[in-house]
Amino acid sequence: SSTVTVEIIPGPTFTTQPQDDNVCVDAAITINVAYTNGTGTPTYQWYENSICDPSTATAATGPGFNTDTYTPNTSIAATTYYFCVISFPANTGCNNITSLCAEIIVTPDPTIDIQPTNVTICEGGTIASPLTVSYTQGTGVGNVTYNWYDGVYPTGTIGAGTGQNTDSYTPETNNLPVGIYEYYAIISFDGNDCDDAVSNQVQIEILSDPVVDSITPTNQIICQNAPVDDICVFVSGGTGTYQYQWWEIVNGGTPTPATGTGANTDCYTPQNNTVNTTEYYCVITQSGPGCEVTSSTVTVEIIPGPTFTTQPQDDNVCVDAAITINVAYTNGT
Repeated sequence: SSTVTVEIIPGPTFTTQPQDDNVCVDAAITINVAYTNGTGTPTYQWYENSICDPSTATAATGPGFNTDTYTPNTSIAATTYYFCVISFPANTGCNNITSLCAEIIVTPDPTIDIQPTNVTICEGGTIASPLTVSYTQGTGVGNVTYNWYDGVYPTGTIGAGTGQNTDSYTPETNNLPVGIYEYYAIISFDGNDCDDAVSNQVQIEILSDPVVDSITPTNQIICQNAPVDDICVFVSGGTGTYQYQWWEIVNGGTPTPATGTGANTDCYTPQNNTVNTTEYYCVITQSGPGCEVTSSTVTVEIIPGPTFTTQPQDDNVCVDAAITINVAYTNGT
């Protein structure tokens, strides 16, 4: 008879396995396989499962389910395992081959869980604590970046303050006039098709500094140890709780913080037992950053109390004598 040939070739094996991936919702991804050896025209079938277990998997039906390249569903945040079975014609004797599982993790797009909050400061001030933003753990894929913007989304300009590319931002406000200023942050991830997360708009309102409406009484000249009137300051404007510190300048010397009664209130009681001339003024600050005003000065002059320099003199005279007695004093006012 004539000869016949039987060729035994290596069985098929995978040269490319489907790869794991971690992507954001609605990412466009594909997974693929490739093989070598075997014979005949193969057929492909992709399978999916919530665990890597071929025995309980179901046949995939998405785009490319019967080709070497499959497009997983990424419309829902979930973890799904995919594998591919390559089958060969029965008459080739080639066994089916099953790929490894590819773990496809679909993660929600980033969301913000801590939003920046509005702040009110005075002109020339800087916010006490930075504007802060953070993303919800378990959202977003890859490396995170932050960018703060001055203005209103989406037309703001890159922030010029401190921490512009971190989660905490301190805008430059010390040179801004009175007004309301807008800011926002964008959190981005470099993972596959992750949407940006945009913070709420946050406002910094800049108010005028507080104003001293009056300080009374303006000046006092009193005798040593005589009753002295309290000096009171009246303030309006700014933002936050008023805080007071009285200062004194004794006989033209160096200003020092006053320590008498009311030194940290709106009304101060000057001393009245030491002869001197003292100027008093009050520095008013507020809990709002940059809010401060200094009053004008008032003077309290303590002079020695009056004393006699001449006392009336005793005398012994005859009837109808013409005499006088007199007194004289020094000091007093």
